[in-house]
Amino acid sequence: MRMKRRNFEHRVRRMRLRASAQRAEAPKAALTVLVRARPSVSQSEPDPQRRSRRVAVGSEISVRKAGGFSFQLPALDVSTDGCRVELVEMVDVCERVIVRLPGLEPLSAEVVWVGGNKAALQFQRPLHPAVFDQLIDRWAECAA
Repeated sequence: MRMKRRNFEHRVRRMRLRASAQRAEAPKAALTVLVRARPSVSQSEPDPQRRSRRVAVGSEISVRKAGGFSFQLPALDVSTDGCRVELVEMVDVCERVIVRLPGLEPLSAEVVWVGGNKAALQFQRPLHPAVFDQLIDRWAECAA
């Protein structure tokens, strides 16, 4: 019973943090809704500090915490090494999650940073470049 209470309190604390982060980003929320309403795929410029190129997407992916429910989350960008998502439920850094990208097997990932209601997930095993290109092509076809 004590463990359930602790889990409940931890969840409430994370929900309050998320709510305060959303209030701080209130002007950006309207812009986010407009971007999400129009699914698109756009190539980003290569960044010399990054291991792989990131592609901005306006599509949703499925993310599930271990032992938890699966959520459809807006993917902000994707690369062969991971992705950045907009959160529905708060997560902690170093937490393990399962990511389902369209048409691919479930991928194990780790939360590498959390900022407000956004988080970066690093895949345990990077995607093969050819698989990544097919995924991006599939998203581009769906957006068209």
